[in-house]
Amino acid sequence: MAAEISSSVELILGRAGFNIIRRINASRYDAEVPPERRTGRITKNARTVLLAGFAGKGFWAVLNDFIKDNPEFYGSTEDIIDDYTVLQFKKVGELLYSSGVEFETVFPFGPSYMALDFVKLGALGGVGVPSLLGVLINPVYGPWISLRGAILTDTELDVYDAPLDDFDPCPSCSKPCIDACPAKTISHEGWDYRACLDYRHNSEDCGSSCASRRACPYGAEHQYGEQQLTHHQGFALQSYRRYTGLGK
Repeated sequence: MAAEISSSVELILGRAGFNIIRRINASRYDAEVPPERRTGRITKNARTVLLAGFAGKGFWAVLNDFIKDNPEFYGSTEDIIDDYTVLQFKKVGELLYSSGVEFETVFPFGPSYMALDFVKLGALGGVGVPSLLGVLINPVYGPWISLRGAILTDTELDVYDAPLDDFDPCPSCSKPCIDACPAKTISHEGWDYRACLDYRHNSEDCGSSCASRRACPYGAEHQYGEQQLTHHQGFALQSYRRYTGLGK
């Protein structure tokens, strides 16, 4: 992928509120994940993975401006963030197609949600490092990060983003996230996501927020607003109930 095409992709997604764009070498990623999560399961010609997402609360403002200008879009969607993501990635796809770039788009939601390891991609691209919370932590934004999609392309870049090798905050942290969790699903070993979701299914304590995530000392000023976090929490629980057949 030519540098100018990569810059154009960043411009399109940046205007749409995605302030995280990372370029990862597909071979390096494939070497660190099991066979079922490798790019070859999606396309045989992947050379570069363009990873995109958002950090902080700026995305929510951009999304709300979009909704104001396109009220019909809000009324026709099941999850506004997912569908908005797909819409913006389609614009990127049109650019890549017209430029003769072979590509495949993968999202961490919908039918292909397990096709790629997005946490591994984020770590390799320097978005953040794994944390006890089960999400990546960024030096600036803390755990307030959402990876939204990846584009696998058939062209190599001269330069790729690199991991944050000098950033590892959890070992030396006082770990307020552990005490903050009402379900005690955060420990020194990490996050017990099944116990977390089971607790949330049977309790309203965490329906609109996450005390452990809010307790993290990194990126406190970039925490999602109440409306945005309520949306994320609610949709994650809804997806869990649908997946397990637990209903509403």
